Amino acid sequence: MIDKEVEQELKALYKKWPEMKRFLATAGCHTVDAEDIFQEALLIYTRKKEDTSFVLTVEPFYYVKNTCKLLWYNEARRQKKLPKTELTNEEMELDDSWFQKEMKIRNIEKALDKLGKQCQEILQLFYGLGWNMVDIASKIGLRNDKVAKAQKYRCLQKAKELTEEQDSSDEIDHSLIN
Repeated sequence: MIDKEVEQELKALYKKWPEMKRFLATAGCHTVDAEDIFQEALLIYTRKKEDTSFVLTVEPFYYVKNTCKLLWYNEARRQKKLPKTELTNEEMELDDSWFQKEMKIRNIEKALDKLGKQCQEILQLFYGLGWNMVDIASKIGLRNDKVAKAQKYRCLQKAKELTEEQDSSDEIDHSLIN
């Protein structure tokens, strides 16, 4: 649940969308991509605000702006749209561990989206809702809990494989961030 402070900050950030769109356009980002990047940056910001160990040292707008910039550089490099460029000292001061975690979460979400419906349901029931294998087998229509357990294992292996593929295709060049 988003608290009132974050909700107010998000409203203020949405009002800055035209400025952010212009900023990303000057970096070569198309409007459709800019919208996606802005939304993802807001999601990252919201997740960070929920982390009690996170301390925001700049205005929310500048945090989101730098996040958009990093997301765009990563996406553009992946699409080979931008040559490698050096970031300024100010941009290099950003601690990128949060960014690495967000990218990992993003890759896991993409991998899970690629799984079949049954795998998604099994993993959601087991990990998301804490169901036991007997109940999962009954709900999904599998013969017994051993079959459900084997299917869950195969789904996990496939998810790990897809995540590793995604990680290797989306590797961030640390020389741009560090």
